[in-house]
Amino acid sequence: MSRYRSGLWPWLLQRVSALLLLFFIVAHLWIEHFMHLGAPITFHSVAVRLLHWTYAGIDYGLLVVVVYHGLNGLRSIILDAALTPRQVRAVTGGLWILGVVTVIFGINVLSPFLWGRPWFIV
Repeated sequence: MSRYRSGLWPWLLQRVSALLLLFFIVAHLWIEHFMHLGAPITFHSVAVRLLHWTYAGIDYGLLVVVVYHGLNGLRSIILDAALTPRQVRAVTGGLWILGVVTVIFGINVLSPFLWGRPWFIV
């Protein structure tokens, strides 16, 4: 067993993010696959849907929740190893940096549909 516990907040937020993940996945699947049943899914149809803030909000929400839930779960798995407090801080910091970079990249991919240009030029 690890000498370091992950704490209440990461544990609780993992459960909250799982519920949000379930909501966003169901909403995404409903919008993309069942709301327009029979219509082919093309780049143009997805681009038109992403012009609406509701659809884009679901995709942005899904992006953020998936990244948080996945990296928080990975952090929990890594912390099962016997790590020193310094190593725990390094793992946590590295995962936060990876998460922020991933979300920025994802926003950059989705933003041309809303604003006509990338949000952040990489």
